[in-house]
Amino acid sequence: MFGKVLNLPFKVLGGVARVVQAQEAKKWTEHAERDADSARKASSMDISVPSDFDPGAFHLSGTDAHGLMQTGCILDACTQPSIPGALHIPLRDIGIGIAEVPADRRVAVVAERPEDADRIVLFLRHRGLDDTWAVTGGLRAWKQADDATKRTET
Repeated sequence: MFGKVLNLPFKVLGGVARVVQAQEAKKWTEHAERDADSARKASSMDISVPSDFDPGAFHLSGTDAHGLMQTGCILDACTQPSIPGALHIPLRDIGIGIAEVPADRRVAVVAERPEDADRIVLFLRHRGLDDTWAVTGGLRAWKQADDATKRTET
């Protein structure tokens, strides 16, 4: 009888501990779900650069950029992949995808809107990737250069 009385507080404490553990697990699961939701809702990382940053000249023609398919890297920043064989990192993911951009090769950035390519090049140059270039005219200029290249090859 005496042993049962001594074990009673331990049984109660064990039950309480299990309830507390269940509540904590539920709380952390809710936190994880909330964080995942906010990450999905976040549109993109801020890629702004200081207004006094001077990148120098950073535009490249579509024809010159097309030549980089063999020797450099083409960064396709369009929402959907638009250039076969190019490194595809959409504008909204460029902040996190900067690690994928090769630092040892010339990079031509092609975007649907030329202004987006300019923003990306400014961001990349500000982060130390100095051999990055925006294709003047964007995706449209790239496609014209690609068509011209295909016509001369045939």
